Amino acid sequence: MTKLLTYVIPMQKQRILLPQSTVAEIIPYEPLQRVEDTPDWFLGLLGWRGVQVPVSSFEMLTVERASFSLASVSSAGLVIIKGLNDQDDLPYHAMVAQTTPRLVELTAEMLFETGETPEKTETARVRFEDDIISIPDLDYVESALRNILIT
Repeated sequence: MTKLLTYVIPMQKQRILLPQSTVAEIIPYEPLQRVEDTPDWFLGLLGWRGVQVPVSSFEMLTVERASFSLASVSSAGLVIIKGLNDQDDLPYHAMVAQTTPRLVELTAEMLFETGETPEKTETARVRFEDDIISIPDLDYVESALRNILIT
């Protein structure tokens, strides 16, 4: 029974799971530099440790007509995620958390299949505790970010 340290990250209307190994840092929310002519799900750029980090709204990327808002700027955070592929182009990217993510020790036995078809941005949807949680497809998210940053 292998245990994996995983963050449960609260979004606007759902939660996602990210392995601790993919998270570089979690910081308090701060204003982002807007970028003209980008999709709504691209929230802007964050200056972090000398690097410009693109920030996305996972929910807006997942659901076309979703909107983005913060319940409270004071409780929101930015989850800095290590780039998985071609780290020269995209060493880091970030997603907004509505409140502070929670670190949990997970085993496969703690997650249950839902039978739901995952969205294009998800590898799976699972039941954990009393909630349905998304496991994001970080390859898809990074590809979407590259498409708007390189053009």
